[in-house]
Amino acid sequence: MNTKTLACATFFQLLAAFGFAQTDFAAIDSWAASLPFRGEKNLIRITDSLTNRFESDLEKGRAIFSWITEHIAYDCGQQNRLEAEPEEAVHPLYYTQQQVELILKRRRTRCEGYAFMFRTMCRLAGIYATTLEGYARFDGRKVDPATVQPNHTWNAVCFDGEWFEIDLTAASGQCDNGQFRRAPREEFFQMNPNLIERLYIPIEDERHSNNSGRIILKF
Repeated sequence: MNTKTLACATFFQLLAAFGFAQTDFAAIDSWAASLPFRGEKNLIRITDSLTNRFESDLEKGRAIFSWITEHIAYDCGQQNRLEAEPEEAVHPLYYTQQQVELILKRRRTRCEGYAFMFRTMCRLAGIYATTLEGYARFDGRKVDPATVQPNHTWNAVCFDGEWFEIDLTAASGQCDNGQFRRAPREEFFQMNPNLIERLYIPIEDERHSNNSGRIILKF
């Protein structure tokens, strides 16, 4: 069994204790929910249709976040298929057009897929975004990167000159008895620094290191 896949799934079970102040994005969320784009494989067209009515990076990024978490489910059973379908077990920097189409067709993915989709769609919308790979401290215990494999992937994004971290996997819902249950978690959009410091350790701590505006995105 893939350790990272198992860890991503376990993450859903350890989020209930965290809650922070929320901003009202109801109109944007409603718009994103109304656009399923079923059968559409072109991510450029999806992103343009989703974001072209909005002006700010924050509004566009929220529409992308809301669309992905509304229409793409976490694949709770995917760890059982990794050996049969190894093409999905790839680093988010190296997803191909075929993998994008597979996510859009199945409407489900894992943490790497969520992070890749968000980063790619943000870039298409003209927003700086990247992926962060590292460790999610599920139970609050200390993590020693020298002895533990990375178990999670999430995003950093620059909205109108300010950097935020976002976790679409945690925001989308949870797995119950092997079945995904959509349960949006607002606190994982523009995450509170206390939540970040408590739960996340990137492999290389890039937080706030890209404030100059220079960011390298590899595809």
